[in-house]
Amino acid sequence: MDQVLSSVRNGCRLLKMFLDSPKELGVTELSKKLQLSKGAVHKLLSTLESEGFIRQNEKTKQYTLGYTLLELGTKVLTNHDIVDFSKPYLTGLVSRVNELAVLCVQDAKDAIYVAKEDSLHPIRFTVESFRRFPLYSTSAARVLLAFQPESFQDEILAEHPLKTYTAHSYTSVADIKDNLRTIRERGYEISSNRRNAGVTGIAAPIFDSTGHVAASVSVIGPSDRVLPRQEEILADTLATVREMSAHLGYRLG
Repeated sequence: MDQVLSSVRNGCRLLKMFLDSPKELGVTELSKKLQLSKGAVHKLLSTLESEGFIRQNEKTKQYTLGYTLLELGTKVLTNHDIVDFSKPYLTGLVSRVNELAVLCVQDAKDAIYVAKEDSLHPIRFTVESFRRFPLYSTSAARVLLAFQPESFQDEILAEHPLKTYTAHSYTSVADIKDNLRTIRERGYEISSNRRNAGVTGIAAPIFDSTGHVAASVSVIGPSDRVLPRQEEILADTLATVREMSAHLGYRLG
């Protein structure tokens, strides 16, 4: 316990006061509950408010929990056991399209494949799980990036030079930005040859209960098999992510 920072612990204690208390609490009441001075409580509230964990009602001057906590709670729900959650969906998708299906998540400024189901074709494309790669480099990753704020997109694309993988990889930030806008408008991406020559990926996002993108699903395979069936595979992929999103509490409109 010697390693515990008292200020951090007091901040956590303050947040927990709202678990069994009225919606809003004031400095005086919090000071009594926490047995801290009003000045110390005010400093804690100001710090937590600056990070979005606490917000103040301008009319009552009382404090309540901030939206950052809601976002964190949703993140826990959607990320916890997401591999187990996705497995039956990926398995079902592969049983219909018989190509590799992957689940991709964003971690900070990278994308990671955290789950996959392989195709049964003797000649097939596969990926390495849990390997990081740029958010602009694959269809599954770009679907994640497309629904991020433009300021974050600009930060990601500020990497110079952009990494290229094939002769068809994006080399222009403007081209990637145009593609991200198209993905956001359509709700999916079909991409060939940009990460691996002769390979096509069809990807779409999974939304959580707050409307944020929790992950993406992508079907990936040799272009000569995938492209002739792209409409069929796209329909199956979109149906899969819609069902997954619904189970995470997402409601369209």
